Amino acid sequence: MLILTLELALPGLRSLKARRGVLEPLKQRLRRDLNLSVSELPSGDRPERARLGLAAVVQSRAQGDAQLEKIRSMVGREPRLTVLDEEFEYW
Repeated sequence: MLILTLELALPGLRSLKARRGVLEPLKQRLRRDLNLSVSELPSGDRPERARLGLAAVVQSRAQGDAQLEKIRSMVGREPRLTVLDEEFEYW
């Protein structure tokens, strides 16, 4: 199993509603296209910051590494956010 936490910056957003407007479509794409479990983690009430927790069942580290690259690519295509930090581990 691959567990990934992403710290995100969403510059210019001034409301939690605007943050949801960016994050919800991204979370749906990650779930649909990559078959991931995705959840928004507590990050305070600052609309310009967010944390996502992602989990994927993988059978090998190589498969997990390939999944990580797909996740990075998909998140990287979202112009309204920047990845500040990521932490991942295999179980």
